[in-house]
Amino acid sequence: MSERLPERLGEAIRRDRRIGFRFERRTISAFEGDTVGSALAAAGVRITGRSFKYHRPRGLQCMTGSCPNCLMQIDGIPNVRACTEPVRDGMRVERQNAWPSVDRDIHGWLNTLSFMMPPGFYYKIFQRPRWAWPFVEPFIRSKAGLGKVPHEPDHRRRRRINLHPDVLVIGAGAAGLAAAAEAAKAGATVVLLEQGREAGGHLLGDASGAIRSGLARAALESGVRFLAETAAFGVFAGMLVAAAGPDALYRIRAKHVIFATGAVEQSAVFPGNDLPGVMVSSGAHLLLHRYGVLPGRRAVILAADHTGYSIAWALRDAGAEVTVVDLRSEGGWPQGFPVVPGSTIVSAQGRRHVTGVMVGPPGSTSGQKISCDLVVIACVQVPSTNLLAQAGARLAFDETMQAFLPLEMPERAHAVGAVAGARTPEAAVAQGRLAGLETAAALGFEVDRAVVDELRADAAAAGDPVVLPPEVSNASGKQFACLCMDVTSKELKTAATEGFDSMELLKRYTTITMGPCQGKACMLSSQRLCGRATGRTFAETTPTTARPPWVPVEMGTLAGARLTPRKESTMHDRHVAAGAEFMWAGDWRRPHHYTSPEREVDAVRNRVGLVDVSSLGKFRVKGPQSVELLERLYPNRFSDLAVGRVRYGAMLNDEGVILDDGAVVRLEDDEFFVTVTTGNTAALERWITWWNADWQLDTRVLNVTGAFGAVNLAGPRARSVMAALTDADVSGEAMPYMSGTRIDVAGVPSLVLRIGFVGEMGYEIHFPSAYGEHMWDAIMETGAAGGIAAFGLEAQRILRLEKQHILVGQDTDAESDPFEVGLGWMVKEDKDDFLGLRALRDLKEQGPRERLVGFFAPDRWLPPEGASVVRDGKWVGRVTSARRSAAVGSVIGLAWVPADLASDGSTFEIQFGGSHTMGTVRMAPFYDPQGERLRA
Repeated sequence: MSERLPERLGEAIRRDRRIGFRFERRTISAFEGDTVGSALAAAGVRITGRSFKYHRPRGLQCMTGSCPNCLMQIDGIPNVRACTEPVRDGMRVERQNAWPSVDRDIHGWLNTLSFMMPPGFYYKIFQRPRWAWPFVEPFIRSKAGLGKVPHEPDHRRRRRINLHPDVLVIGAGAAGLAAAAEAAKAGATVVLLEQGREAGGHLLGDASGAIRSGLARAALESGVRFLAETAAFGVFAGMLVAAAGPDALYRIRAKHVIFATGAVEQSAVFPGNDLPGVMVSSGAHLLLHRYGVLPGRRAVILAADHTGYSIAWALRDAGAEVTVVDLRSEGGWPQGFPVVPGSTIVSAQGRRHVTGVMVGPPGSTSGQKISCDLVVIACVQVPSTNLLAQAGARLAFDETMQAFLPLEMPERAHAVGAVAGARTPEAAVAQGRLAGLETAAALGFEVDRAVVDELRADAAAAGDPVVLPPEVSNASGKQFACLCMDVTSKELKTAATEGFDSMELLKRYTTITMGPCQGKACMLSSQRLCGRATGRTFAETTPTTARPPWVPVEMGTLAGARLTPRKESTMHDRHVAAGAEFMWAGDWRRPHHYTSPEREVDAVRNRVGLVDVSSLGKFRVKGPQSVELLERLYPNRFSDLAVGRVRYGAMLNDEGVILDDGAVVRLEDDEFFVTVTTGNTAALERWITWWNADWQLDTRVLNVTGAFGAVNLAGPRARSVMAALTDADVSGEAMPYMSGTRIDVAGVPSLVLRIGFVGEMGYEIHFPSAYGEHMWDAIMETGAAGGIAAFGLEAQRILRLEKQHILVGQDTDAESDPFEVGLGWMVKEDKDDFLGLRALRDLKEQGPRERLVGFFAPDRWLPPEGASVVRDGKWVGRVTSARRSAAVGSVIGLAWVPADLASDGSTFEIQFGGSHTMGTVRMAPFYDPQGERLRA
């Protein structure tokens, strides 16, 4: 039975500060500095949870957060590791995965029926009759899961922090502290990450704490930036390290990264190895020395080196009766407690917690029985190489260490301490200091080469060979290889005989190493049992692929501060002052409307309107081969485009699918000005520059979207307003439709394009963005006498729909080609080559199966975008755009329909929810079908 000990040197708890928290139906008293796990242990709580599949009782095992045994619901948050979670006054703690309670879990009967749940049973049973599975699946799911999703929204703000230190050290154990201190003393900027609340790693279990406090003091005094409770969970391309802190997501790009991730102590495999009271030595050390809790009165220690005797003496000094079972047959056994040499634990007995063990030589089925309430496994630690493997390190099996260690490291990465094979604090410190000095030297800082040479010898010192416990016991009973997913040695053997004979296959079939610990507590047993089942050695059984996240990360942390990129034109304040309602258009905030869309449409059709189109993507394309680049990017021809003329074009991918559309104006023989849609600017910049580089053309492409503002002045009175703003000739002869002219507008050098997206005579004016407010004010003031009005995106969309002008991405999708949307006229098949040419030849030969057509419908119901097009009761298409049009006097829109409906007068039904209407196809524009107004 566990109990609180008298005050001890080096405790983490403050006995003068009591804290109370609610544990299910009672209040638990704790001290400041306790974890939930240590407080419950001191209160005599042995069962901390129930296992995932069989609902077996589980208790504290590691006290480091590396196993699944202490997952609890704390303040409504599921799966919190109670062994590392600090107590807070008034917190609410509940154990998980049981009913009606963890102490009396009625689902424990699943353990008795485990023979009905072999590996992959969910793939094999209840498949016939088919009606059975829908009834059985909810029942199985209700018995499996861990924790309950909280109902309250999480409003905590998490920051995203980018760091660029000279050196990043991951892990603040002995090696990490030493490495950080040496690098910082040499002059490097150093960030030190530690998953726990305190620095020290395995040194936290040391009774005196002298080594730990000395290393920590040296690191802090040298200027190391120490981030506690911040776990590195992934290493990505370019040695980008992602780490999760209490309230922040860190993205760290360091010039050098030192991995001091330590090692995780492993349990042994024998019947009853999952009973409450079976612990690893690190857990017992921490309970004793950090939290002043004696985890048991009668202890059996399974030892294979000095670690086992260290915990044995500590337990004995704390008042426990101790028996050591040593795997080694020879050695100088210390006096003070019984030692059983050359033996192992054959099995553990107990129902709700361990009450005794059977001890005998490896391979035996029975032996000497020893009564106990605590079993401590102190045999072996597995290096935490997961992050190293993610970084690109190559691992190889080391016979002496009986572990996979880093053999080749990527550039600018270093491994030190237990993860690199160090087995003593002295060796870990030497490796850490050496890595810190070598990193500083590589960065150009001055270091003492004599000290470096001396440390090399100390860092290379090897310990005694590691002695592993037996892979499995020959005694009968469940022997768990993976505590997270309740996978036994028998299940692994069964899976291997079914053909799942590698670690990767076993992982997916049995779910071993896929649980909350991600293999930390079970990788050793899993590998060894997999090798045993498949006839391979431990060295031949490589671990599973390392993938992030290495530690659990809250979804809210990954989401960060939920920042949304926001772009505004230089005329934004003018829109605000005019009372605009804004909407998102890609990353941009654009006016949706100022007064009402209907009034704004009327202004454009009958007077003159002004819209801010600064968000259009804009590129300058210049160079001797600029024509060649455009010829290959577009299906249009641009070699015959005259200087000062504009051509509409759609950009395609190599499958002939429309990516984007816009205007291209030729400024000089070797220079073009290209516009693209707002939302595709960044993607098209990557697309154009990638192909330009791939084709090795002598052309420069410059994104000038932010450098140029733009407005569109449109309407019957647009020419008179324009004439008042410039001294240039703006007549139809001097500035015809689809022309581009460089003139001064309101005293500002501008590029004016005579194009008409909204269907009226218009001028698209591009000018240096710094003049945005000046240009807006000048045009609005000049046009006031003619009834000018600002119009927003909604009015623009009604106007373009009346002309059946498409919006790429709304009216098209990832399979739309030019022939389907009515742009086949721009495809010049006689060109030598362009992106999508071969695909378009095939598509033209096949003919379109569906077409994008205009339609009009009665005004009584406006179909939403995405409404179904139905024929003979079957879905055959969809509506992409629909608005009410005053000019047409009905609902108008664009829709995808079968190709045989693409003719004037064809009808189809439109349905959405319980509403429906009839649409009539119109192939020509609804407004000004001959284009007389925009060409005026």
